[in-house]
Amino acid sequence: MARKFLTPIDLNKLELQNAAIQNLGTDPGSPTSGQIYYNTNDSKLKVYNGASWTTVGNTQEEIEDYIDGLITAGGGISVDYDDDGNSLTIANTGVTSLTGTANEVTVSASAGAVTVGLPSTVAVDISGTAASATYAVTAGTANAVAADSVALGTDTTGDYVADVTAGTGISVAGTGEGASVTVTNTGVTSLTGTTNEVTVSASAGAVTLGLPTDVTIAGDLTVSGDLTISGSATYVNTEIIELDDNTIILNANATTASENAGIEVERGTVETNVSLLWNESSDTWTLTNDGTNYHTITRKYAANVGDTSNTSFNIDHNLNTLDVTVQVYDNATYDTVEVDVVRASVNRVTVSFAAAPGNNAYRVVIVG
Repeated sequence: MARKFLTPIDLNKLELQNAAIQNLGTDPGSPTSGQIYYNTNDSKLKVYNGASWTTVGNTQEEIEDYIDGLITAGGGISVDYDDDGNSLTIANTGVTSLTGTANEVTVSASAGAVTVGLPSTVAVDISGTAASATYAVTAGTANAVAADSVALGTDTTGDYVADVTAGTGISVAGTGEGASVTVTNTGVTSLTGTTNEVTVSASAGAVTLGLPTDVTIAGDLTVSGDLTISGSATYVNTEIIELDDNTIILNANATTASENAGIEVERGTVETNVSLLWNESSDTWTLTNDGTNYHTITRKYAANVGDTSNTSFNIDHNLNTLDVTVQVYDNATYDTVEVDVVRASVNRVTVSFAAAPGNNAYRVVIVG
């Protein structure tokens, strides 16, 4: 498929080597002045002169026809050309001899040269005619078991009264003045913490619940509120990670744009790790396949152009670089075409056509 050029081609005075002119059996339609092609039926190179197709150069027959037209009938010369025999014969059918009139003109000839002169005495009769022909865990709920207060008091009759809240795990036995009162803990008699989960300590009757330095939770842990983890490293030993949030923020504690950030892939002890990295120095996303050499990740912008009247269009891609590749294709055939491209700024390119394209006839794709 032929590549279409929608702008003139300037070879800057360089040679066009090993080129062949378009071969057609008949004249192409809708020609423009200066268009050329090779007619395979006539074996002739033709050019359009603005009105008709004419043959480039002259064949022998055309030269013969031209000569024939130059010779005026009755001029004493005849032309006879033979197309089949490829020969041209010119014959003098007029003057065959030349002599001078006595006492007026003398004529002499030698080796084909004819000399015309005057005699010593000349009779002159003069007549003649002249002719003359240029684009937090909180942990530790402090179960303060408020110690169920056993309010032992003396009523008006002198009996001891036990005021113990039902279901507190404490029982009371004995009443009356001078009788003994026994208070028994019928509930928790000891309190210990699970290793690596909860610690328990007591002093002067005060029990403290807390978390050890390293906490292990054997089952699932559900945190209904926010979870804040402070430390130098967080390890997640799991096969699946599911996040409802659609954005992961890196360098969340940064106050200035000074740190690179990205994602690194561990490839074991043999292969070098690879990564996807935002480079703050160049303000570009980069990647590496060998852990050493980083390459900029390209971006793309595309837009349709054409309005039947303009031949030049400004495309604002906003990629912030002059290092862009621009390609234009036909929206009807999807064939790539050639146009003039000017990188006007780091955010704009200008594309130009020789003739105004139709509405949205072409699509401009910019990669950089």
